[in-house]
Amino acid sequence: MSNTPTSVDAAPTRSPALRPIRVFESHYSGLDSWSSPFNYRLLRAGHIATSVDYRIERARAPGHEFIFCLDGVGYVRVGGAVHRVEPGRLAWIPVQRPHAHFADPITPWEILWLRMDGANLNRLETVLAVDADPIFAFADPAAIQDLMRDALRQISAHSMLAAAATERIAATLVEKLTESRSSHLLDPVEASHRGLARLIREVRSHYTETWTVDRFAETCRVSKSHLFRLFKYGFGQTPNNWLRGYRLSQAKRLLVETDETIGAVALAVGYEDPLHFSRDFRKNVGVSPRQFRDLER
Repeated sequence: MSNTPTSVDAAPTRSPALRPIRVFESHYSGLDSWSSPFNYRLLRAGHIATSVDYRIERARAPGHEFIFCLDGVGYVRVGGAVHRVEPGRLAWIPVQRPHAHFADPITPWEILWLRMDGANLNRLETVLAVDADPIFAFADPAAIQDLMRDALRQISAHSMLAAAATERIAATLVEKLTESRSSHLLDPVEASHRGLARLIREVRSHYTETWTVDRFAETCRVSKSHLFRLFKYGFGQTPNNWLRGYRLSQAKRLLVETDETIGAVALAVGYEDPLHFSRDFRKNVGVSPRQFRDLER
């Protein structure tokens, strides 16, 4: 949230300041992806009391930005829509796409913020309907504030040990965000990123049934080409490959938790042909279903 661009074609813009912005802290990690062995990287973090004309607008930047409102009011623009952020609430901004955030002209916000990167964040963003609703409310906002301040402490240390602590911070943040949005995930009315979460819920409930690309697209309420783009962005694979992976994950569970035959397990997860199931299982898991059962018991 500085005045400097975060990428060549993504320079933030800000109106001429009416009064100075108070930057209490602003840190950059200094650890690039090649030098970090961890799943998540904390890229930036800071604590700012904004001015009335504070505005950041970018075409794109690395990672995902999380802004916690301490005081005042702010706004974020995600997916073409503008959302109000009040004290105690957190805004999740997928900054790889065009976005903006700015202060209320009457009561400009004070914020704690961090920017984090990690492959699973793209998937979680899809499942938690961030594009449709990027604002999160919490039963205990103070816990989120403590977590954001912990991120500030860790990133300011500029050490590998501090980078490892990002895993804990990310895991806790993910847990809190999922907990906040859990009722949305169970309610079909709360459609997610262009209907994708609704589709995922439907598939998980009926994954043993026949799913064609047409059925995927119809359930998601998008065109087939758009469907493939959504799965590519959210899961890095096609709808059919995602379904296959989900079926095989359920097969693993049944192989470990039950004494059902391989053929019965295959039928239970949607495979009509046990031989096809065994081929898919070995190709994706690396061992046969029987070998997997023996190894995990």
